[in-house]
Amino acid sequence: MLSLKLAANNIKKGFKSFAPFLMASVTMFVMIFVTASIALSPSISKLKGGSSLSQVMGFALIVLSIFAVLILVYSYRFLQTQRSKEFGLYDILGFGKTRIVGVAFLELLLSYIITVIVGTICGIAFSKFLFLVFVNMIGGNYFNLVISPTAILLLAILFFVFFLVLMMIGVWIIWRSSSLDLLREESKGEKEPKSNLFFAIAAVILLGAGYYIALTVEDPMAAIMKFFIAVLLVIFGTYLFYISFTVWYLKLKKKRPSYYKPNNFITTSSMLYRMKANAVGLGNITILLSMTIVTVVVSLGVFLGTENSVKTYYTREAKTYSVANNTDVKQDIERIKSAAASKNIEIKNLSDMYYAQDLQADRVKSSKDQFITSNKQGVMFDKNSYFATLTTAQTLKSLGNKDIPSLKDNQVLLVDISKNKTSFDSKIKSIQWYGETYQVADTLNSVKDFPSSSVVTVSSKVMMIVFANNQAFDKGLANYNKTISDDQGFSNLASTSIIFDIKPVDEKRFTKAFKEEFKDNKDLSISYRSEALQDQRAQIGGFVFVGFVLGISLILGAALIIYYKQLSEGAQDKRSFKILQEVGLSKEEVQKTIKSQVRLIFFLPLVITIAHFAGAYLMIEKIIMLFDINDRSVIFTISLATIAILAIIYYLIYKATSRVYYKIVER
Repeated sequence: MLSLKLAANNIKKGFKSFAPFLMASVTMFVMIFVTASIALSPSISKLKGGSSLSQVMGFALIVLSIFAVLILVYSYRFLQTQRSKEFGLYDILGFGKTRIVGVAFLELLLSYIITVIVGTICGIAFSKFLFLVFVNMIGGNYFNLVISPTAILLLAILFFVFFLVLMMIGVWIIWRSSSLDLLREESKGEKEPKSNLFFAIAAVILLGAGYYIALTVEDPMAAIMKFFIAVLLVIFGTYLFYISFTVWYLKLKKKRPSYYKPNNFITTSSMLYRMKANAVGLGNITILLSMTIVTVVVSLGVFLGTENSVKTYYTREAKTYSVANNTDVKQDIERIKSAAASKNIEIKNLSDMYYAQDLQADRVKSSKDQFITSNKQGVMFDKNSYFATLTTAQTLKSLGNKDIPSLKDNQVLLVDISKNKTSFDSKIKSIQWYGETYQVADTLNSVKDFPSSSVVTVSSKVMMIVFANNQAFDKGLANYNKTISDDQGFSNLASTSIIFDIKPVDEKRFTKAFKEEFKDNKDLSISYRSEALQDQRAQIGGFVFVGFVLGISLILGAALIIYYKQLSEGAQDKRSFKILQEVGLSKEEVQKTIKSQVRLIFFLPLVITIAHFAGAYLMIEKIIMLFDINDRSVIFTISLATIAILAIIYYLIYKATSRVYYKIVER
């Protein structure tokens, strides 16, 4: 009973010490509660894409749980250091380490109860708010999030395990330390960190290698492992940069004559002696900020790219599809008009298409004015690998492309439809397509309203071959199947589509009329751009939402680490600056030195973060372009806006936490 009263009084009277730890615990509880409550809510099944969101949120739950353990250990270790003198006094007064451990356990138990109660209340409110954000993001109409009791129970058990881990850490610290060690733990001085030139050079090499790999990776799909290696190199290089390179650089500054000026002397010496304690924390902040920027930029890019991706596939609102030749296409167009007229529905801009997409073809070495295909299929995404779309001149004319020249049976048009427009040289005069030679009548820069290829990689070479008529097209596709597809046990079939514009409000009625009209043709299907866009948003919305939640969690984690760093530095620097004032340094000079040091340590992670993002920018751009954002200016704008917003948030954190530091030091 005495231990319980003592633990309760310790939390109450020493709330300033416990507040940062409780804040960290509640914050992480709320963020994990959001993911668990949405993932396990029965409301998810009532939304489009709800099952995929539940799976992605499950992944986020694992990531955030690992992140929460690191933050809780970091904050509890700081709390233990702050209270080491108190535990030392207990031991000297004869309380005994067993009783001290008991008090620490009860303090953690009370902290756990506070965390669960406060975290659950805040978590429910925050979950409902973020659920509304998600529903609006995907265009849903169900806004009531039902909180599952399973989510609350799961979080309570999960955090009980976390607090048991903290208890084991606390027991180990108390049990291994003598009374004198505990008394001196808070004020224990630091040894000057050793400058290791080898590790300083290793930091530069690791960062340089990581940047080089990220900048030279061509295809994110084919080289994802290389990019993962680049990320690991940059992470290790970042920690070595703070641990070794900064110490080496500061020691180098000591050899300069400017070092002996009062401000430089104090700032450099203080930075040098504090870097050992701050290095890992600064590395953590940098990595968290970098992850925040990448997560937010990719999430926003993917979300904004959703509409563009659908629009490039559905060049008009409605699209019929069948795997067959288009001998009856004119009759089908008239039947579509008849179905629309039966319901008084207006349709316009009807066009028909006859095509085959995504045929992998490999080019053999030849002169620049020839394109000769290989009879064997190579490795996908190889430099000699192409993806071909076959169509007819009549299809392009139907889509509204003007100035399409008349072609003979042995003539074709070539169009580079890849994203980087580097599939082939415009000087190609002939193409040998699997045993048949065609003369290239012209090379077009682009075509109007043709649906995009499903091959979405940035570096893929995608070309369109336009044949003179249906017979030439059928022969070209047959030659491909005979040489390539038949060996693999399947054949690529031609597709026939009719595209047209219709008002979204009329789509349900038209679908009913369409099915009645074509009840004799079950192979003909119809789909709409508005429905595809909603489905796509529902599927991709879960990914974007998780990115948003992780982004918030990462920036909050960085803020918590910064806050602890300011508290610990303030306590350590208070004694140093008091001595400096006693030996004659004015209060104004002390304040100037403090601000200079705090700014330097605080903004260094932001500068390194921006450097990391700049090194990875090209790779991130390619990842976003996988989702059909082809406008590089949009990606650049998203990146600049994200960095600017993060810098503002970071500055606000700096202003808030630096006040804590200044109050401690100037007291």
